[in-house]
Amino acid sequence: MAKSKGSYYKIKSKDYFKALGYTVEYLEKLQRIVTKEGRVVFIKRDLLGADGLAVNDEEFILWQSVLGRSNLAEHIKRFRQFPCPPSIKRWIIIWELRVREPDIVDIADVKKEET
Repeated sequence: MAKSKGSYYKIKSKDYFKALGYTVEYLEKLQRIVTKEGRVVFIKRDLLGADGLAVNDEEFILWQSVLGRSNLAEHIKRFRQFPCPPSIKRWIIIWELRVREPDIVDIADVKKEET
């Protein structure tokens, strides 16, 4: 079974953090909804607007993995909807096609006027 592009880059981000020595977990909630007709629908939702968390002895990072910069402002805006103390970093991990290392955007460094 083929994986979606989003899933591929989420796994790639998890592997990236693991290689740097972080403990990594996905932040996804699976909801089961039963329709009026009795059909069961499953919906996945990111907790705190993040795909995952990476933690080590020094920092706690919530991260969202994306392919390319096309909707970067929208990802930042969605991430900012959730309150977060300044001690927790929130990163957008940007993967470009055929590039081994991602670009990282710390949303604390992005001014609100830019988004």
